[in-house]
Amino acid sequence: MLPGFPLDLTSMAVLRPRPQGGLPMSSLNPQSPSSKSYQQQLSRAIGVLGNICISVSAITPTASIFIIAPVAFNLQGSGAFLAFVIAGIIGLGMAMCYSELGSAFPVVGGQYSIVARVLGRFPGFLAFADYLTLAVFVPSSIALGAGQYVAVLFPNLTVNANLVGAIIMLATTLIAILSIRANAFVTGIFLAVELLAVATVSVLGLANIHQPLSILFSPQTVNAQGALSPLAFGALLAGVSTAIFAYNGYDGPIVFSEEMTGPRRGIARAVLWALGISIAAELIPVTAALLGAPSLKELIHSNTPMSYVLSALGGPLLNTLVTIGVLCSIFNGNIAIILGYGRVIYSSGRDKAWPEPVSGWLELCHPKLKTPWVATALVGVIGTVLTALSSVAALVTFTGVLLVVLYALVALSALVSRFTQKDLVRPYKMPLWPLWPLIGLIGCIVVFTQQALSDMGICAAILVVAAIYYFFYLRPRQKTHWVMLDPTYGDDEETTAEDPLIKPTAGGEAQTSL
Repeated sequence: MLPGFPLDLTSMAVLRPRPQGGLPMSSLNPQSPSSKSYQQQLSRAIGVLGNICISVSAITPTASIFIIAPVAFNLQGSGAFLAFVIAGIIGLGMAMCYSELGSAFPVVGGQYSIVARVLGRFPGFLAFADYLTLAVFVPSSIALGAGQYVAVLFPNLTVNANLVGAIIMLATTLIAILSIRANAFVTGIFLAVELLAVATVSVLGLANIHQPLSILFSPQTVNAQGALSPLAFGALLAGVSTAIFAYNGYDGPIVFSEEMTGPRRGIARAVLWALGISIAAELIPVTAALLGAPSLKELIHSNTPMSYVLSALGGPLLNTLVTIGVLCSIFNGNIAIILGYGRVIYSSGRDKAWPEPVSGWLELCHPKLKTPWVATALVGVIGTVLTALSSVAALVTFTGVLLVVLYALVALSALVSRFTQKDLVRPYKMPLWPLWPLIGLIGCIVVFTQQALSDMGICAAILVVAAIYYFFYLRPRQKTHWVMLDPTYGDDEETTAEDPLIKPTAGGEAQTSL
């Protein structure tokens, strides 16, 4: 049994490679040039619990409410509450899409692998380009956020945020190269500390309410004259992308699916648990901070709103202790984030997205650790350099727009798949289809229309560059590049037979209740 966990993460039956027969991936996606399976290179060493620990750590609930939520407080005021609620509803719709398609296509490429296998190779590459941009900026932005909280711990020192962030990036990259089992253990320990910090903020704020409940449902912000005024509905919707970014990461169980043991329905369970934990760990403290703040104006104007609430309600000692928890969460979050993005980059090398020998380098796995060490190191090195030399990642606002585009592609895939892939075995079949993908898709479209034109333009430019690369380099080489193979998971019929909770339906699909 893995130390520190109440469940044996390695006791589940290890899934076998697909035997002869079954439904080849090429029959699901006629654009796929091959029906061969991926070679199993990663180590199947974690179960559902380990996957949840890593995925929730990548979401970094504590870092989200201490680094990302302040952006919502500053721009949306008390409207941050509704922004997080709306993002949670969109998140539930997306989690249903991830659960169904992720268990059907358990590939380490995650979202881009799903989109490519349902909508086609070109939309799949656009999804990957979206993901690649996030891999460049997100780890650095989280690491840079550590500097301001180190300054809280040592107010008399001049803190170099770039140096602190670079050190965190480098250290977490070295840990992320270790085995997936070791990382599940490390992130599990840090996650316990992180959730304790979240609980402290929640209890303190809800036990010392200073603001009326009406501020949650009648959002207020501070106007140019310094007075509280109603928040415009458009400004509220614009803030939803920030909340979506704060919750992002519950697709992580798909990225780690090739390292999981047990039936594929475990992927769906991990996705839904990861989202549920994250919504609770972020929405509750955001609500508590808004209601417990002695002054709504000071909360909105503060550079560190959560620290303001902690100092005002709990005193400097408690603020110091929770700040240590925040730094632990940033460290933990960067480990998990680099783990995830490293595996997506590894998947792109395995799918031959790059000229040789680049693809060959990126798909290399460490012979003993069974981890994609080159791709993981690449994510860490880029993040370290970016963090050390500039603060640009902390100023990036278009990442929320990138996420909205990525979510929309997955939600569209969940709609299209039911029509074009009727014979696809689905170990988890979402209830109330097409409600959830429609919620996700419509929500993404509405939120997208409220974003800044500059951010939308940057995202459009990224996708245009990706399209040029695809049509001029990948498409002419479609027999050898950007190749989507079969997952290495067990046969669908075999998996269904092993798991008594999965019941075949008349359409050849499988349904389970989580």
